[in-house]
Amino acid sequence: MTFEEYYSAFKAYSDIYSDEYKRRIESLEPLLVKFMKEKGKVLDLGCGAGGFSFLLEDLGFEVIGVDNSDYMLSLAQSFAKEKGSRVEFVKGDARNLPFENSSFDYVLFIDNLVHFEPLELGKAFREIARVLKPRGKLLLQFTDLRELLPVLMNGQVVGAEYWISKVLPDKDEKTVLIEFQSEEKSFRVRFNVWGKTAVELLAKLYFKKIAEEKINEHSYFQVYIPKK
Repeated sequence: MTFEEYYSAFKAYSDIYSDEYKRRIESLEPLLVKFMKEKGKVLDLGCGAGGFSFLLEDLGFEVIGVDNSDYMLSLAQSFAKEKGSRVEFVKGDARNLPFENSSFDYVLFIDNLVHFEPLELGKAFREIARVLKPRGKLLLQFTDLRELLPVLMNGQVVGAEYWISKVLPDKDEKTVLIEFQSEEKSFRVRFNVWGKTAVELLAKLYFKKIAEEKINEHSYFQVYIPKK
């Protein structure tokens, strides 16, 4: 199963009006307000259905949303039309962003690390540092999947109708294949496994960390500025 099918199965990623998506927004909005005190231009990288883009637009920011999925961009553009939003949604690759140097005051990178292998994430971090202004901020949220794996192996309810039935990491635990089961069907998705230490070591090549907040037992919100 592709990530597009995975996201479409869970309202927390595909339906900005759902309770699940709203809970994601509510958990991060106070942190965004706290660390984005000055208005400016924002790149919502891996914007998905656009919920965080619309939130920041409502807070007075100029926002461009980027995703490499035509499906997710179609959702975002549809929601934008419904809301009368002026957010610009464009297709782009985090490893090769279609923007000039020092174009943004902020880059938002929410819940996207599972898509990237180490070399790919290094390229994405380098591109983020390039498009940020010298004192711009990278706002990074991620789940420490390495720590979470033992919990997932005990089974867990996900969303309104699915539970995790199998967790199959590779021998080095660099990736994990997770099987989601409902009463009617099941599907599998492969995730890249990132731990907090590995994320910070890679980010350190391009950024200086200036703040961190723990959202829950396995989820982190970090703020970086580029080394320029």
